Amino acid sequence: MESGYGSRVIDWLLQAYSGYNFDLQFVVGHNLNQLSSRYPNYKYIHNTNWDSTGATGSLFCADLPTEGQLIVSYSDILYRKSLVSELEKSEKDITVVVDSAWKDRYQGRSQEDLELSEKVNLANGQITRLGQRIHADAADAEFIGLVTFQGKALKLLNELKEKSIDLLGKSKISFLVEEMRVRGLNVGCIDVLGDWAELDDPRDLAHFVLGTKAQTLDRLAAVVSESTILDQYTFKVESWNENSEAVVSGIMGKFSNTRIVARSSALTEDGFASANAGAYDSMLDIDSSSADAVREAIVKVINSYPDNNPNNQILVQPMLTDVRISGVGFTRTLSKGAPYYVVNYDDQTGSTESITSGTSISSKTFVLRRDKLERLSGPPAEIIQLCEAFREVEDLVNYDSLDIEFAIDSGGSIYILQVRPIAVDHSEWNVSDEDVFRLVSKAEEQFESQNGASAIVKGNSALYGLMPDWNPAEIIGVNPSRLAYSLYQEIIMNDIWSAQRAEYGYRDVRPVPLLRSFAGHPYVDVRASFNSFIPAKIGDALTGKLVDFYLAYLKDNPEYHDKVEFDVVPTCFDLNFQKWRDRLSENQFSQDEINQLESALRGITNEAIFRNDQFFDQVNKLEGRLSQILNESNPLRRAYYLLEDCKRFGTLPFSHLARSAFVAVSLLRTAVEIGAISNQAKEDFLSSIESVSHSFTQGIADLAKGDLEMKEFLAEYGHIRPGTYDITSKNYREDPEYYIRPLLKNVKDYHAADSSQGNAWEAEKEVFLKACQQAGIEASLENLESFMRGAIEGREYAKFVFSKNLSLAMEAMTEYGESLGLDRETVSHVSWGELYKSADMELEPDLIATLLQNLASGGSRWKEIAASVELPPLLTGQQDFWWFYYPDSQPNFIGTASIIADCVNISPEFDVNTDLEEKIALILRADPGYEWLFGRNIGGLITMYGGANSHMAIRAAEFNLPAAIGVGEKEFQRLVKSRMLNLDAANHKIEILQ
Repeated sequence: MESGYGSRVIDWLLQAYSGYNFDLQFVVGHNLNQLSSRYPNYKYIHNTNWDSTGATGSLFCADLPTEGQLIVSYSDILYRKSLVSELEKSEKDITVVVDSAWKDRYQGRSQEDLELSEKVNLANGQITRLGQRIHADAADAEFIGLVTFQGKALKLLNELKEKSIDLLGKSKISFLVEEMRVRGLNVGCIDVLGDWAELDDPRDLAHFVLGTKAQTLDRLAAVVSESTILDQYTFKVESWNENSEAVVSGIMGKFSNTRIVARSSALTEDGFASANAGAYDSMLDIDSSSADAVREAIVKVINSYPDNNPNNQILVQPMLTDVRISGVGFTRTLSKGAPYYVVNYDDQTGSTESITSGTSISSKTFVLRRDKLERLSGPPAEIIQLCEAFREVEDLVNYDSLDIEFAIDSGGSIYILQVRPIAVDHSEWNVSDEDVFRLVSKAEEQFESQNGASAIVKGNSALYGLMPDWNPAEIIGVNPSRLAYSLYQEIIMNDIWSAQRAEYGYRDVRPVPLLRSFAGHPYVDVRASFNSFIPAKIGDALTGKLVDFYLAYLKDNPEYHDKVEFDVVPTCFDLNFQKWRDRLSENQFSQDEINQLESALRGITNEAIFRNDQFFDQVNKLEGRLSQILNESNPLRRAYYLLEDCKRFGTLPFSHLARSAFVAVSLLRTAVEIGAISNQAKEDFLSSIESVSHSFTQGIADLAKGDLEMKEFLAEYGHIRPGTYDITSKNYREDPEYYIRPLLKNVKDYHAADSSQGNAWEAEKEVFLKACQQAGIEASLENLESFMRGAIEGREYAKFVFSKNLSLAMEAMTEYGESLGLDRETVSHVSWGELYKSADMELEPDLIATLLQNLASGGSRWKEIAASVELPPLLTGQQDFWWFYYPDSQPNFIGTASIIADCVNISPEFDVNTDLEEKIALILRADPGYEWLFGRNIGGLITMYGGANSHMAIRAAEFNLPAAIGVGEKEFQRLVKSRMLNLDAANHKIEILQ
């Protein structure tokens, strides 16, 4: 029988009867051919009247024996092999299997279902009545659908079959047994106390099979064919306490002269409600020939159990050797239960616990859309086979939200080390698999339609990235609201970005937009970006050749997706241009072509040095016009004016200053690379920059000393908000108690500088000038210092100023929404274009509100589905919508929440008495040894190392704790120096606030 959910229930029934010499018969109805083809070695009897007869009628179709023992079982129930053993030993004429825990066997059982069930009355272990008509309140137990007949019962059963009583033929088995009891037969019972499964609900089979770690592996071992489950010796703590010597002897006898592992198998781990991943100890590489070693390992495992429950188990298995790949696979995403296989594995160390312990620093994360497994090609064969093994386990337990630990040896054999349900409640996500597949398929079609040649930009094919160039993943997150996305388009990504590049001396690619959305994820058009970094003086032919090379290089090296300007494309002239010359000459570029590029980029750099003032003039105009715009009483018109000024006098000059700042930092960085100056000299210069952050910090210090009023401070800095484009994120003026008051503790006066700061730069800056002039940079030291300082300080200042217009525009949108009875959240799901057009509609306010509410509902639903979609940070082809690997530098974001909080570095010198409540904890690795953190009410978690499937990832998901697991060394070192962070797991963003 098939359960209706793809599980192979017959496999479990056959396992229960394995080892017994029974003559198995199946009475089947409409699915005869399906069953007989899958299980050809058994006898099948076709009940042609299956749709009009009851279970007794089907039984009468069978060849009934006249002697021995007959076991009759419904085909939609499952039970343990031990129950079959009890039935075989029964000497009663009839033995019925009942369940006295029937009312509590599963949650939410309706009264109607209780009344329809086959019930029994009991007295002193004997059946006194059976049948559906017994009132539920009067029943003692439920007949589960399993019964034995022998002796007199077999004789009567054959007589009843011969008489073919019509009433019996349409009845249930309980009615048949009651008829035989009334005729004087002795009916006994066995009580299973809830330990069985009736396949009424998709989770019934899973709950039946998935128990403790040891139980689950034992139950699966005999039925899996795509993988192997190692032999085991399992015992309870109770057995150890009673006779530990016998247990040690049993282990040594079963696993003689080999290395073994002792693993926890507690009742409080690996469940549906809580995994307690890594909470208890497991001991590896134990010498089974040493009783002391075995005893010591067992004691350590038992001592790690906190509850002293004697029914906790310990699982002992052979130690796997020759491990080539090991890791953890989720059959759905951890945070949202989205339809993807996520396999986090280590193919370097040979360890079976590097992924779960979070110690791996070279792990891989493979993501596969669940509906593409059957048609998959491209990934390593062993990973495809592994996913097929996962699929088999899913089918066997009739459950597709599993957490599976595995290992693969050098011969390609797959070993299942653990199977448990993903202990995260995904019920709050109202997104179906079909919703996800439809959205991704549409994105796939969109990608294909945009992937050909373009009339404007050069390059034979397109690539799209989350982090190159204007880095939407950092600015608006990977799952932005419609308003945030549209505002980013409006003020930068539609045409401001390309206008700036053209004015700066690069190729003019207008009107090509830079931002594209695939399944609700914001991607940069990398081909357009690379075109826009080609100097305008370069001809079409060389432009096309360069762009195709850059695209191919990035496709071959996707780990550079977040650092294209350092490792893929030369966007300015610097002091180590030889690096680019070498790469281009090695890839069929002539010296003349390379010279053209170098000369053109040098020209752009030289012109940039003398242009900062004009950009500052534009920014100053923006501030000067602000008070006039704020006099506009119509909130949407005010927002429009603010955004138009923001583009003209804000983001355009900001883009210029940001580009110049990149040039400035590149000159400094490459001066260090070629040995012209020391790294200390570079750092001295950069630390001398007086940015907005410094003035903000000084403002906090002045506030604390009473030298500045809060009103004055907020007038200057109140527009700052953690989510620059997020209308739901309140700014400092709207919530000063949250943002500002905590900063008034432990303030630092930045007017007091280290007297030695800048010494290295002062000593080496003449050498820097000489290196620049020798490379063809036509500027004096004064010009260079002014340019670099002005560009770096100007970039931060211009962003500070333009973000004030943007913030005020969002306040105006909030005001407009409130006038219509719409809150911030609702407004966030409407695009800026839709919002602005609504003001011109000649409709009553309530109709406009209804229209916007409907648009917001659609936007909210779109965002909800998009949040469940998994896509790589770099889209290179159709296969990326099916399967992909995350690049090494990609953090694994866990949870759906976000938090803005102080951060604490949990270093070896960490004081355990430090207050961690609602703070973001930073630790080196996703080690289960940090389990205590979850008892300190932390607000978020960031680790340097660790994968998506590590223990800490699982625990963070269980607590719905926003986490970023495995951010990498560089990012971790950057974050650990900060004081306050915005950790937004839903949008895959980590933002330093202070």
